[in-house]
Amino acid sequence: MIAEAARIAREAGLDVRADAHGNLTLRPPGRRRGPAIWLVAHMDHPGFEIMGRGEARLMGGVRPEFLRAGTKLRVYHRGEAIPARITRFAKSSRRIRFQGGREARRGDFGVWELEDFHMRGGNVHARQLDDLAGSAVSLAAMGRVARSGSVNLSALLTRAEEIGFVGTLGAIESGVIPRDALVINVEASKVLPGVTIGGGPIIRAGDRQRTFDAQAEDLLLAARDRFPKSKPIQRALMTGGTCEATAFSLHGYRATGLAIPLGNYHNMGPRNRLEPEVVAARDLATAVDLIELAARNAPQGLAWAGRMRSRVGRYLRQYGARLRATRPKL
Repeated sequence: MIAEAARIAREAGLDVRADAHGNLTLRPPGRRRGPAIWLVAHMDHPGFEIMGRGEARLMGGVRPEFLRAGTKLRVYHRGEAIPARITRFAKSSRRIRFQGGREARRGDFGVWELEDFHMRGGNVHARQLDDLAGSAVSLAAMGRVARSGSVNLSALLTRAEEIGFVGTLGAIESGVIPRDALVINVEASKVLPGVTIGGGPIIRAGDRQRTFDAQAEDLLLAARDRFPKSKPIQRALMTGGTCEATAFSLHGYRATGLAIPLGNYHNMGPRNRLEPEVVAARDLATAVDLIELAARNAPQGLAWAGRMRSRVGRYLRQYGARLRATRPKL
């Protein structure tokens, strides 16, 4: 994943570097003017780490009922995929016992044996979309602005988000992203009542833990208001999990989120069976368009609240005198 993301970014003409924690930073060439905007997406997905022969540790959030005996696994050793099956999962220790994969050694990793990718009915079905989808959207948006000298857009692709924002926190600690930057976390997020797959990307008002920054959100709201109705965009409080925008927000950054509606979150499908995750291709494409428009019009986006304040202020101008004239005498 890291090598492929770096290859795509370099082919787009971006400067690609790895920070001290192995996160990737993607920057357009040359000096940039205007508000600094950083996209943030993570490159990992729930899986397991080999601890010894026939034993592994779950890394990431998958409920125990999905890890039944007989569940097929794919263990990787020196780049080779080796089949295996779960024999037992211990909820308290998060340990997986498995058969097969005898070549695997401590420190190797594994994933669920699911189809890697296919398209059906305009939807993308894949083993890993949280957050391959966010990484792909970020790479595509960066590719569009790479050769534009007026857009101050960069991206941070992080590691080990699923076990506690480890790469994210490392990047924050080392100051990879300037403190005055506006951060947009781009992530596939569990679909909830009120949002739909195919209904457009979601301007994320917050997550399970935190409400996000209004000024950063203004960038996306201003761009949304310029979109045709043929490209719908949703807005919601997405409480299905906690995302990297919260980590940045807790450290004083102006951060918001753009979510891609996600089905089968963390591969947890119907009937307690592991299934490929699913997103709509049109939601991905619209997300790229929205980010590009927001980045190209950042100064106007940051003035969105002022325009909205003026718009709602006309109601006071229209009806305020009547309220004052009919004020009750108490």
